[in-house]
This record gives sequence, structure tokens and C-alpha cells, in this order.
Amino acid sequence: MNRIKAFIRSVLSILLFAFFGVSTLFVRYILMAFNKDKMKNYEILQKSFAFFIWMLKTLKILKLEVSNIEKLKNIKNSVIVSTHPSFIDIVILISIIPYSTCFVAERLANNPILKGMVKLLFILEGQPLDIWVEEANKMLNKGLNVIIFPMGIRHRKNETPKIRRGASLIAQKSGKNIAMLDLKTSFDFLFIHQPFYKAGSEPVIFSLNYLGEINTKEFREKCPDEVTFKTQVTKEISRVLYKK
Repeated sequence: MNRIKAFIRSVLSILLFAFFGVSTLFVRYILMAFNKDKMKNYEILQKSFAFFIWMLKTLKILKLEVSNIEKLKNIKNSVIVSTHPSFIDIVILISIIPYSTCFVAERLANNPILKGMVKLLFILEGQPLDIWVEEANKMLNKGLNVIIFPMGIRHRKNETPKIRRGASLIAQKSGKNIAMLDLKTSFDFLFIHQPFYKAGSEPVIFSLNYLGEINTKEFREKCPDEVTFKTQVTKEISRVLYKK
């Protein structure tokens, strides 16, 4: 029975992700093509991602348990850091948190399906650090949230990867606060080197919790020099995300 359920879920996953690819092209080149209001494009992005997550939930590929959802919806113009268990984490986060962008792998800018959306609305990784920070600040200055997975790689809930200093550097340069989120899965789903059709025999449960924010003004008063600020803020992110 479990094999049959797993097979059915695999077929549904293939169809859903094929739909995601087609709808991405439709959203980018039809809905956004003639829209000069970039902020409106982020509204369209959120609604399209929310619809995709709704489909995944309706077909019981996943369940989504969200605490403090109103708090998440009201995060504004902040740097957002989150744990990173799966490939679709950013889709989940953007579907909930309005006016958000993120850093994406440079290879996606060459993906024939995703490149239009990526180049229009997201920030590419792999750029020199000063440009990387400058691009993030441009997004923040427009009133957007910038989402960062500060560990840089997907990881399991019992793992504590090293936190990089990118989020603290952007917060230091922009003066924006850092909102911290905990996203976990009940089992490995769209993990590293895991095919997207490996959906298991039961719905994967994503749990999302708001963990509070770092007031960067307070840290700047305590740590006026850039190096100490980045070190202490990075430690605080690690402490909150991984209880270390």
C-alpha cells in the first residue's frame, strides 16, 4: 500500500512541478511583461507562489503548520534569516511574507524556465561581495524584505551548520533589523540530491515559527566597529536559530 501511495504522490509531484515551470513562464512573460510597477510584480509573485503551495497542500504533498502567521505577514523592510531544510523553502516563505526577495544561485539565471523571473525579481549569488551587498541594499531601499539562508546550504533539523556573515553585513550597511525564522520538515523532502518526485508515502509537514528579531540599532550602539558588529550579530543568529 505504501508503495502505491508513494507512486501516486510521485506522479502528482511531477505534474505539479511541471505546472510550476509553465506557470512561472506565464507569470513572468504575460502578467509581468507590461507592468512597470515593480512592487506590483512582487504582489503577483507572492500570489502565484501562494497558489502553488495551496495546490501542494490540496493534493496532500505537504502540510504547512505556521505559528504567529500574522506576525510573519507583517514583517516589513527587514533582512530575514531562516533555517533551510528543502528546495522549496523560499517558495513557502515568499507565499506568506509580502514584498520579499532573496538571493538565488547564479545557475538559475541560465535556467530556460526560471531565468526571466530570477533576473527580474531576485538577487544573484556569486557576485563580488561589495556588489552583492549593494544589490541587497537596493532591494531594501525599495521597501522589500531580503530573505537569506545564512548557512548557505540545505540542512536537517538536527544539524547546526556554520552561519556566514552575509546577513549581518547587509544589516550593518542598511541599518535594517533582522527577523529570524525556524523552518523544519518532518522528513527529508527536496533535500540535497533528492529528486523532486521523491515525495514519500505521506505528506511532509513543514513547520514555520517566528523567533523574534535582532534590533541592529542596539547592536550598533554596543558594537560600533564593523567587525565586532558582524561577529556579535552572527553569533546571535546562530544562537537563536540553533539554540547555540
